[in-house]
Amino acid sequence: MIRADDIFKSYNGEPCLRGLSLRVAEGEFLSVMGESGSGKSTLLEILAGVRTPDKGSVRVAGEDVCALSGGALAKFRRTVIGVVYQQFRLISTLTAEDNIRLPLLLGRVPKAEIARRVSALAEALGIGGMLHKYPEQLSGGQQQRVAIARAVAYSPRVLFLDEPTGSLDSENSGRVLAFLSELNRERGTTIVQITHSAEAAARSSRTVHIRDGVIVP
Repeated sequence: MIRADDIFKSYNGEPCLRGLSLRVAEGEFLSVMGESGSGKSTLLEILAGVRTPDKGSVRVAGEDVCALSGGALAKFRRTVIGVVYQQFRLISTLTAEDNIRLPLLLGRVPKAEIARRVSALAEALGIGGMLHKYPEQLSGGQQQRVAIARAVAYSPRVLFLDEPTGSLDSENSGRVLAFLSELNRERGTTIVQITHSAEAAARSSRTVHIRDGVIVP
């Protein structure tokens, strides 16, 4: 499902990724772990088409992500993959409900189906009582769960998450991890998560470690 070959990325002349290669099978739940500054988030953004590598190639669901641009890339990222960023990136002028609805509206999903999906996601993630609120009225953990709901609303084939439990207490962390495990098991969604949490990594089917921009044994 995901194939990254010989990925290099530098910032201001400082190497971040140094010839990293990675394979992720369809339906796999992969955790990527490593120290801060090891290149984890950069790798996630390159796999999701958010950043372009200096060198190397990335294919996701058969598409050459590095070759996509403009409308084609936007559609790919809206329909084939879902991304949850560490900073959430919710639209501040939309309520939580409208943030979740947005990709479905763009995809012209029928209104009744949109309502059903939003309701099911809100219940699964424990955010039903806050759908009318705007991002600034939500805690970090609540924003994180809204961001997860938005990312999976369109039933993406691949889901990328950067520290999906980083802002959550133990109860809601368990809720989110159970939700992701079910998504992977029941729907076959391929999941790649960046995490520092051993508990989160334990839910995945495989864990890899990055050190100094490369995968290490």
